Amino acid sequence: MSVQIVRFRTSPEQATAVAEQIRAVFSAVRATAPQGMHYTALRETDQPVFTPILELSDGAENPLPSIPSAAAFRDWLPSRTGDYPVPRSCTIVGRYSA
Repeated sequence: MSVQIVRFRTSPEQATAVAEQIRAVFSAVRATAPQGMHYTALRETDQPVFTPILELSDGAENPLPSIPSAAAFRDWLPSRTGDYPVPRSCTIVGRYSA
């Protein structure tokens, strides 16, 4: 399984627009229902800090570049953050699900 995370901060004034765009991406992901993918986006409760987390099963291709709203979000986001958020590969060292 591969895991990628992106963490970025936006201005408080942009946080609502960013959250709306993330919701639009998730609507498109649900509509296309890609297999072998777990996708989560977090926002810190009191901060305009977001952390999308993408998990792909071994051998699964990242479907996000082929989903138009996800690609548009990736192009739109840098103007809301002041930099270009870059995915970082991570390794899971612990997980629990009931």
